[in-house]
Amino acid sequence: MILKGLILVITLLVSFPSIAGSSHAYADAVLDALQRKGLLSKEDVIAIKDDAMAAEKSDEKLIKQVNVKPIEQVAKKVTEKFSKFKVWGRLQPRYTFVPSEDGLEGTNSFTLRRARFGLKGYVADKVGFRYQYEAANEIPGLSNATNLLDAWVRFEHFEDTIGTITIGQQFIPGYGRRPQVTASVERKFTEYLSPGAAGRARGITIRRGDFGLPEAHASGLFDNRLHYGIGFFNGPDLSLNNDNNDMLFGASVGIRPTGVSPSDDEYSFNPRPFTYGFGGAYSQSKDSGTLDTKFQPAGVRLDNEWYSLFADVQSGYWRGWLSWSKFESDADGGLALNTDNIFSGSLNSQALTLGFSRGYSLNANNFGFAWALQYQYVDNEHPSRTMFFRPLTGRSADEVARGMNEGGVYQAMLTWQLDKNVRIINELSYYDPDDDGFSYPAFISQFQIDF
Repeated sequence: MILKGLILVITLLVSFPSIAGSSHAYADAVLDALQRKGLLSKEDVIAIKDDAMAAEKSDEKLIKQVNVKPIEQVAKKVTEKFSKFKVWGRLQPRYTFVPSEDGLEGTNSFTLRRARFGLKGYVADKVGFRYQYEAANEIPGLSNATNLLDAWVRFEHFEDTIGTITIGQQFIPGYGRRPQVTASVERKFTEYLSPGAAGRARGITIRRGDFGLPEAHASGLFDNRLHYGIGFFNGPDLSLNNDNNDMLFGASVGIRPTGVSPSDDEYSFNPRPFTYGFGGAYSQSKDSGTLDTKFQPAGVRLDNEWYSLFADVQSGYWRGWLSWSKFESDADGGLALNTDNIFSGSLNSQALTLGFSRGYSLNANNFGFAWALQYQYVDNEHPSRTMFFRPLTGRSADEVARGMNEGGVYQAMLTWQLDKNVRIINELSYYDPDDDGFSYPAFISQFQIDF
């Protein structure tokens, strides 16, 4: 009954500008209450307030036009909240072309980059869950849970104070900001250097704000200006084994001076007000015997530390992102073998990603296109992280030759959005290795279908 009353009040305030004009504070309070209950996102609240303000300044005809969508959004959020289970997923069939050069085979092939299926919802009041499975087999999954990406339960009972508590297999704090709809067809260099497998591990976290999505549920502190996450996990070692009997600690903090979060999409097909954010993360763990790094003498343990910085900005149809990460491993008095097959007392790797995009909306039915430019650089010494950047089909001997552990890549993307859930992403890349490799181009065209 309380929930129905809140929705009725919002509907009245949005539908009648004379009421809204004299009750802005009350309307804002009700909208904020719905957001805290998880019925509306921060973006929904902003959209409803903007439409209400527009309605005040327009005639009766315009009022009717602008208020249909916000009311439908409220109803949709209520329906989703009380639907216990929702099936979702992502399919990404891909075409890849790499020319043959210097006696090495190229590739001219179709693959299934991702075939992800998931289930999410609520098992009880304020107890949410998320499950995601990768069926494509093109990227290694997690140890002891092959291709199981997400499997966690989220407790929202303390989200207005300390934050959302999440237990299970999840993203480690500081892994990017959130899984984006994405401008690039591949993971970024900076993400490869994150702890865990694909940025994930099994453990417990407390989070607030969108820097911790999708695990977080509460908005940031101080009107969404301060975001943070802290967690403990089974410590991943260099072979990405998340069960080495050592614990990993991870923490992240982010600042949004405007209090407004940008869209989750790295393309801006819908204009947004100017907003920006920045933050950093730190993780550390011990490393027991790894599968792919040799030690002298035997039995040496590594002390691992991860550092990262990230920032994003959005204005109108423009979107920009920047991330830097560093991965250090100290052999603790011994020697470890690096990517140059040289024994060293420590392994040091770092990567940089910088990009921006511009979206163009062609009509009100989510149809449009966008372009993006991105530059990445990597200097990698960790044998388990030699994945920069291999656009081949995954298993050929030439894959190692085409990968690079030191160098840059220049990327240009052109994306067509046919519907909010259907995209064609075209990416032309030019790889420029520093480690005695040869430069070469690559082209990838990929469908991205969400459901």
